[in-house]
Amino acid sequence: MEKSNHIIKALGYSYLITIVILFIYNAVLTFTDLSGSTIALVTSIITTVSSAFGGFYASKKIQEKGLFYGILVGFFYISFLLLVSYLAKDSFAFEINSLYKVLLVTISGGIGGVLGVNFK
Repeated sequence: MEKSNHIIKALGYSYLITIVILFIYNAVLTFTDLSGSTIALVTSIITTVSSAFGGFYASKKIQEKGLFYGILVGFFYISFLLLVSYLAKDSFAFEINSLYKVLLVTISGGIGGVLGVNFK
């Protein structure tokens, strides 16, 4: 039960980081002349970093099987984002870009998990 609490907290912190950084990026887009063409790249970076942090946090607290728990956090993280995206759009299509994001974010969660379990 304690492991699942750490996973849920890791997901919560990951989403919080995502929201805060997206608000900052939104402000930068609004108040500067920065092009909107950077949105796809920046959101990929934000989700990747947030997932890695979530994997890091969960495995640091659990102190075992960092790769497994990191991948688990990364997969749950991106799955929920895709679910929200599916519910928000009128027409949702699971494209190759979506698969790319799922793999990237899941792997980054695993990397964060490996780093977290070995962090002293």
